[in-house]
Amino acid sequence: MTDIEKQIEFLCDNHDEFDKFIYTPIEDAIKELDSRQNNQKLEEYTKSIIGVDIPEILKNNRSMVLFRHVATLNYEIRRFFICADALDDLHPVIFEYTADKFNNRNEWKFSLGKILINNGLNKKREQMFECKNIIDVNSSNNMPIKSINTKWGQPLVSFHHEIFNKGFPHLKYDINVFDLSDWLEKFGPAAKDYYKSFFTLFLKNGVLFENFLLNKEELPFTKTVVLPAILEIIKETGVKPLIVALEPTNIESDKFWLSHPQHEKEFIDGKMNTI
Repeated sequence: MTDIEKQIEFLCDNHDEFDKFIYTPIEDAIKELDSRQNNQKLEEYTKSIIGVDIPEILKNNRSMVLFRHVATLNYEIRRFFICADALDDLHPVIFEYTADKFNNRNEWKFSLGKILINNGLNKKREQMFECKNIIDVNSSNNMPIKSINTKWGQPLVSFHHEIFNKGFPHLKYDINVFDLSDWLEKFGPAAKDYYKSFFTLFLKNGVLFENFLLNKEELPFTKTVVLPAILEIIKETGVKPLIVALEPTNIESDKFWLSHPQHEKEFIDGKMNTI
């Protein structure tokens, strides 16, 4: 076993050490972002890895970024913009990946087609959810997300953008949301191909808000894609990408974050009633 493999095993077996290694407190991340702006070595390294333009939305902005397949209005994305409201120094951006394939085994992708409505707590203080199945899940499996239609014929991405804009009318969609699909696909179709380039964007061009999980479902991805990419960047630059934990790490895998507020049920039912 190599030293890097040993380090990966150690981090995956020790959640506290993993968190310390991956995440940077937000105040420190902003200071570090500022201090790296004139770092010519990081500038040259970024160009050598990416080899293509920095996404336009990151240019001339000090940005905080959330990377999700589609901009929607679940509690996770609501939390992101609540954080943004408290951080005047950073411009909030959602990177989308609408060209990725829908997979009903991926909890986040699945939640795009089978929406969870949060109905609060029961008498046992357990969360209650109501499901709204808005696509044909089986026939949509392995289709590009941007090619899927809802049961009433609306493109799935368009529906989520509609509900996103309804909840955040003060945001300018073209300023806050950017489909990164074409950029990512320049590096290859698999996450292993593009994640090092993706993380390189957060050396000096922005701060990534994210939670990388160590649960059974996400551990293989964290272990084989996320950690190797970050460790390689650290080895080559001496610094790590600036990543802030979006959700508290003790509740980061809670289904709550993928759910939508109860008041959105009426809007979704109105769409379903047109079938």
